[in-house]
Formats: sequence, C-alpha cells, structure tokens
Amino acid sequence: MDGKPKGSPFSSEKWKGQIEKDLPRTFPGHPALDEDGRNALRRLLTAYARHNPSVGYCQAMNFFAGLLLLLMPEENAFWALTGIMDDYFDGYFSEEMIECQVDQLVLEELVREKFPKLVNHLDYLGVQVAWVTGPWFLSIFMNMLPWESVLRVWDVLLFDGNRVMLFRTALALMELYGPALVTTKDAGDAVTLLQSLAGSTFDSSQLVLTACMGYQAVDEARLQELRNKHRPSVISSMEQRAKGLRVWRDTNGLASKLYNFKRDPEPLVSLSAEQLSDLTETSSGSTDDMYSGLTVNTEIDSLPDPKDQLVWLKVELCQLLEERRSAVLRADELETALMEMVKQDNRRELSAKVEQLEQELSDLRQALLDKQEQEQAMLQVLMRVEQEQKVTEDARIFAEQDSAAQKYAAHVLQEKYEEAMASLAQMENRAVMAETMLEATLQYQSSQQKAQLPSPSPSPRTPTRDASPSQVNQDSSQEFQPRRISLLAPFSLGWRDKNKGKQNVSDESTNGKLNSSTEQIVVDTPKKDDEKQGDSPQEGEQKVDTPRRDTEQRLETPEITTNSMQGQEEQLEEIKLD
Repeated sequence: MDGKPKGSPFSSEKWKGQIEKDLPRTFPGHPALDEDGRNALRRLLTAYARHNPSVGYCQAMNFFAGLLLLLMPEENAFWALTGIMDDYFDGYFSEEMIECQVDQLVLEELVREKFPKLVNHLDYLGVQVAWVTGPWFLSIFMNMLPWESVLRVWDVLLFDGNRVMLFRTALALMELYGPALVTTKDAGDAVTLLQSLAGSTFDSSQLVLTACMGYQAVDEARLQELRNKHRPSVISSMEQRAKGLRVWRDTNGLASKLYNFKRDPEPLVSLSAEQLSDLTETSSGSTDDMYSGLTVNTEIDSLPDPKDQLVWLKVELCQLLEERRSAVLRADELETALMEMVKQDNRRELSAKVEQLEQELSDLRQALLDKQEQEQAMLQVLMRVEQEQKVTEDARIFAEQDSAAQKYAAHVLQEKYEEAMASLAQMENRAVMAETMLEATLQYQSSQQKAQLPSPSPSPRTPTRDASPSQVNQDSSQEFQPRRISLLAPFSLGWRDKNKGKQNVSDESTNGKLNSSTEQIVVDTPKKDDEKQGDSPQEGEQKVDTPRRDTEQRLETPEITTNSMQGQEEQLEEIKLD
C-alpha cells in the first residue's frame, strides 16, 4: 500500500506476512484447523487476496475463512468468501473503508432515534457508538458473541442477502444491555461492560427474536436512504483528511530541508538546474495557491549571475515556507481557542441545564414529600377504616351468632311446643277414653244396683205404683245426663288452661264423679226405703249400707283406670266381657 499498486510484489509480500501472523490466531486449538487445516486456510486467504487486489487481505477475514472451512470444502469456502466480501460487504474492507464509516453513521442515527437516553449518557461519558459497534460490523460479530448466536445471525444475514441483520442485531444488543450501560460512570467501564455483556449473550433465540421482530421497520430501503444521506459527508471528510495528510507530509519535508539549509546552505547551492526546477515544481504543487507567484520565468536568464539569483529564490522560498508554517500553527492555535470557546459555551449550557435540572429535582423532591404526606394521611385513614371495619365485622359476627342462637332457641321451643301439643292431644284422647269408660262403668253399676235391690212390698198406707220400663229409663237418663255434663266440663276450657293443669283437673273431675255417683246412690236408697215403709229401720240401713260398700269397691276400678293407661285397656276388656 503506501502509494504502491495493490498487485505489486511488495503488497503481495505484505499480505503473506500478515496472513502468516493471523493463521495461529484463527480458532486456536480447534481440531479441524491442524496443520492441514492451516494450509487450507492459507491457500484460501491468499487466493482471495489475489482475486481482489483492491481489498487484498484484512484482519478478521481469517475468521470468516476459518468458519467457512469448518462448514464446507475448500473450493466452496473460497466462492462463499468471495460472495460475502464482494456482494454483501462491498467497500467495507477497502483502504478507505467508506461503506463501513457510512454504516456506522447510519447506526448512530438509529441508536439516537431508538435509545435517546442511552446516547445522552454515552455522550456525557465521551463514548462514541462506533467505538463498540465498529468491531461488531467488521467482524460480523465473530469473537464478539457466543458461537451459537454468531451462527444464528449469519443464517439470517445470508438468507436476507444484505446487511440489515447487522443493524438489527446491534439495536437488539443495545436494547438488552442499555439499562446496564446507563449505570456506568466512566467511558472505559461503559465500553468494557458492553463488550462483556455482548460476549455473554447465550440465549440466541431471544437475540434473534428481538432483532427480527422488534426492529422490522429497519429494512433495506430505510438503510439505503440513510446511507445516501451520510455518504457525501464521509467522502468529503475523507478528501479533507487526504489533503491534510499531503500538506502535512510536504510541510515536514520542506521544514527539514529549510533546517538543513540553515545549517549548511552549500548542498542546496550545488544542486543542478534540473533538480532545482523539479524541487520548485514539487514545492509549488504541494503548497497550493501560496506558491503560485514563485515560479521561475524567463527573466532569470537575463540576470547577470544566475547562481546568486537561485540562492536568493531559495532563501525567499524558505521564508515563505516558514511563514506558511507559522500561519498553520496560528490556525491551529485559533482552532484550539475556538474549541475552548465552544467548550466554554457548552459548559455554560451544561451549567444552565444543571441548574434547571437541580430546580426540577428540588421540585420533584418537594412533590415527593407532599406525596409521602398524602400517603401517610391515606394510610391513617385506611387504618381507621380498617379498624372500624374490623369492629363492624366483629359486631356482625356477634349478631350472626346471636341470631343463630335465637333461631336455635326458637327451634327448640317449637319442638317442645309440638311435643307438648302432641302430649296434650294424647291426654285429651285418654281423657275421652276414660270418660267413656267411666260412663259405661256407672251405667253398668247402676243397672247392677237396681238388679240387686229387692222389689219393695206395697205398703197399705201408700198406693202401689207400677214402675214402667219407660219411667225407669227416663229416670236413669235424667240421672246420667248431669253426670255426663259434669264429666265433660273440665275439657270445655281453652288449650292454655288444659296445658297448665290438665292432670289435676282430670283427677279432680274423676273424684268428683265418683263422689257424686256415690251420693246419688246414697240419696236414692232412702227414697226407696221410704217407699217400702218397712217395720224395722235397721234392716233398711243395712240395705242402704250394703250397696254403698259395693259401690265404693266397684269405683276403685275407674280410679285406677284414670291413673294408668294399662288399667284402661283391662277395664275395657272387663266391660266387654260383662
């Protein structure tokens, strides 16, 4: 390089030397790149350097070729490398590297568009995005990402047929590790952290998914538009750098010659006319318009002493060169002063921004304090509401328990009421049965008593009366009617009176019936004795006492019947048998 053609032997020797240096660095220790593998890699890189002399050999090409040799035969690897370098990355690895610089400007604009906060932090640290992303693009992420992630990126890159995947992958890495970069405090820390985090991207699926799905808007049309926008600036900057480089070289050459002339002017005087003319033409061509008035014209021949004139011209030339050098230095000083002024202006702007940010920070802190006070008040209100809610909940639970207890008590009372009503109904049935049995017993006793009494002899004083059966039945019916009424009288009360003292009333009514029946028998007996009008009253008393004893003995059965249900059933059977 250095002004020599690409295909010259010097450049070929330089390629070979660089290739030999990079062969041991290509995947060291890999079994496929042993002695034979290195020979194949050497042949592949040399063949491409001769195939494309404008590119020759650049660093990182050894990794591309090594990867291709691991995947395919040597000839296929050569044509694959040729397609990648000439089609996909045309202009990337040339001496000027114009396309690489254009892509870096495009990527920087995309990063500023997608991640403004991250870019502002990097600008604050003094870090340019190209410092990190430049090696990513030149190596196509080889030795920058894990092996699996590199292969996944290459798959998409070769499938698309363009460099869009490079931009998408870089944006995906910025998205994944941007929050960590914002926390850095130094430029070196930021660059080191991003490189280390990129090297630990083992989840290739997440990386490719984020790159392809999250940045679909970054397509080839958008990239071409941005490239056309930034390419003229890159070309102009390259031309300015080349021009400055030529001026710097010429200035250094003339300055060294002037220094030698001041120390020893004889060698310059001893130059021939042809050499002087060549030097003058070269100096005038390299110093642009400043040396246009120093050309040698035909008037030099008319001078009496050409050698003296030549010396004088050389001295003038050296003075002009010295003045130009002073002007360049002055321009550098002015440029430095301008940069300082710009920095001061930037510092003023930054100080104003800092003051504004501090004011905003104080406002935010005050708002935060107000918010915290509001939160404390809300917490107190919530605590009071929670306490009231807890008290209400306890009251509700107590009320539910009380209601459940009352319901249970009502249920128990209802069951007791039903049991009482059932027992009352049973007692009524028993009372009715006892009454029926008592009535039947009394009828039976009255009939037995009448049958046992002797017919009275007619007294001569009283007229005899024949008692007809109808009269007897009428008397008996009249006797038993009030008794039935008296027996049913206790059951004519309401159900509350029945519930209070039903057993006592039934016992008293039974005893009253027995006493009334006994008294009726006692009362009826003297009447019959008076009708008989016997001569001896003692016999009449015996007749009266005898039925009373029999009646009392027979009345024991109804008393037992009203006190026991078993006696009732036995009494009914006895009545049926009688």
